[in-house]
Amino acid sequence: MCGRFYIPEKELDDFAKLVSEVEQHLLKKHGEIYPGDTVPIITPNNGEREVHAVKWGFPSWKGKGLIINARSETVSEKPMFKAPFQKRRCLIPATGFYEWKKDGNKKIKHFISIDNKLFYMAGLYWFFKDKNNETNIFPAFTIITTNANEKIQPIHDRMPVVIDEKNIEKWLFSKDTAELASMLRAADSKKTHISE
Repeated sequence: MCGRFYIPEKELDDFAKLVSEVEQHLLKKHGEIYPGDTVPIITPNNGEREVHAVKWGFPSWKGKGLIINARSETVSEKPMFKAPFQKRRCLIPATGFYEWKKDGNKKIKHFISIDNKLFYMAGLYWFFKDKNNETNIFPAFTIITTNANEKIQPIHDRMPVVIDEKNIEKWLFSKDTAELASMLRAADSKKTHISE
């Protein structure tokens, strides 16, 4: 699971400059990002990359809460994710994410980074109708997770899928499902850094 992630001021500002003026006022300020926050994501459009301000969390069909993660093992099959996986994949920039380790009755928060630099989590985005106003359509994204690597396993059994820089174009634009599936894996343990 990925329940929170982090983007510093400089990185957020760099992406915010690429977001249209209409969307800029929607962006959360830098720092720890919570479900429901609006952040910059990278999306494909006619062979080009675009940056948009999008809310984290698909609305639940049951009407309660947000669907903030999609499991890599079933993302190409589940009704909620099948079409977005085929047509609307995205990248979510971050410099780290958080997981909590159970210790008796306590949960200890850990910050996890990849190579101590900006990285891109694999995501899906889609457009939804506002339940309070059927004519209002809004975009939302969810983060794809996979089995945790060896370094993270003692803390949590899941982690976000991190797309290697060499695969960014393929993730956004490929139509080859086998190629896409091969990217849905954990980041290298050697590149993973954990702090409390």
